[in-house]
Amino acid sequence: MKNLIQNRLSVNLFVKSGAFVLLLLIGQSAFGQDPDAKGQVRSLNRLTTVPVDNDTKGTVNSLFGNLSALGSQWQVTECCGWSGTWTRRPNTNVFDAVWRHTNGSSASGVVELKSWNQSTNEVIIYRQSMNGSYKAQYNPTSRTLTNGTTTWYPAGQIWSAIIR
Repeated sequence: MKNLIQNRLSVNLFVKSGAFVLLLLIGQSAFGQDPDAKGQVRSLNRLTTVPVDNDTKGTVNSLFGNLSALGSQWQVTECCGWSGTWTRRPNTNVFDAVWRHTNGSSASGVVELKSWNQSTNEVIIYRQSMNGSYKAQYNPTSRTLTNGTTTWYPAGQIWSAIIR
């Protein structure tokens, strides 16, 4: 019975327009359809989208749970004189980011929430332009990210954010 279920039911996760979509694909053969002349089971799969989260920015299909808890804008303080504003795109885990340095220079880019472990409250964000990741601790009570590190900071440097 276990093999029958594994062979006939597949669960897939992919990103569509920046939002995660969970798909349950159930082959017709799981419902007792006859094999074709070659002994192969024809499979016209049924598609089911399972929404996981409904926040104030709209439905978000996510493995991360309630994304509204992570707000729509983050005020970020980084190392080495940089600060920024990260604004979440509606219905996604993608943020458009703008940074300013104390010397007057600026930068912009895209960051993407890759994981949020709700047991430990560890958050990991990927920054395309740096080909690297941010990691920090989410504090739901104060709505902050603290003790942040990155894959490109000098040793001992940290970042933090206030979630709005």
